Amino acid sequence: MNKKEKEMDKRSRIMAATEEVFSRRGYAQATIDEIIALADTGKGTVYKYFGSKDDLFYTLVSQKHCELMEQMQRVSDAAGKGIEEKLADILTVWIRFLRKNTVLWQVLCFEMTCSNRGYSAVETDCGALRLEARWGDLPPAEEQENILRYHRLLKEEIEPITNVYREGIRQDFFNKIAGHEDIAKNIFLAVAMLVFFHTTNNLEKISAEELADNIIKTRLYGLAGRK
Repeated sequence: MNKKEKEMDKRSRIMAATEEVFSRRGYAQATIDEIIALADTGKGTVYKYFGSKDDLFYTLVSQKHCELMEQMQRVSDAAGKGIEEKLADILTVWIRFLRKNTVLWQVLCFEMTCSNRGYSAVETDCGALRLEARWGDLPPAEEQENILRYHRLLKEEIEPITNVYREGIRQDFFNKIAGHEDIAKNIFLAVAMLVFFHTTNNLEKISAEELADNIIKTRLYGLAGRK
């Protein structure tokens, strides 16, 4: 094995150990020491490649995020499918992904975006994100940037379903009362909450396809029986 292959092997072992530890222990309880023991490498090697525990977690979720976006974009760009089918297909991809990466995305959504500290990301007129504090003071600029990068991941993940929803608005698929694209964002995030708390709503027994189809049908056509 040459030097380049050895380096790739080290990074691969570190990332595998990182996923296992963060998936099992969350972020706060996970330690670099546990990761390096599992990866059979040194602490200096981890810091050389990734810099910090936060950067290590971000590298892991960024890789998974890219895989998710490729799948979602294929659905969003698919030709010959109607709006309802595209929306259901995107949610199916999202549900499958979240079921596989539940702990990692709970950490990302609640801890790394610092919503538990009162911070929220607000979109500027040019489409960028800036951090706001609902209470207290904002952290230093460098820490703000570390937080915002997680908000950007979530913003990107919402875009494919928003694009399909916009397509539905252009086609007059939705009635006027439903003609606001924030509805797509709300559906997307609501599905995440359903998956995150599946142990209390017994949804783990339902397939991703069936759950997505049920969500789309109730959102589009309501719960009440037709008279």
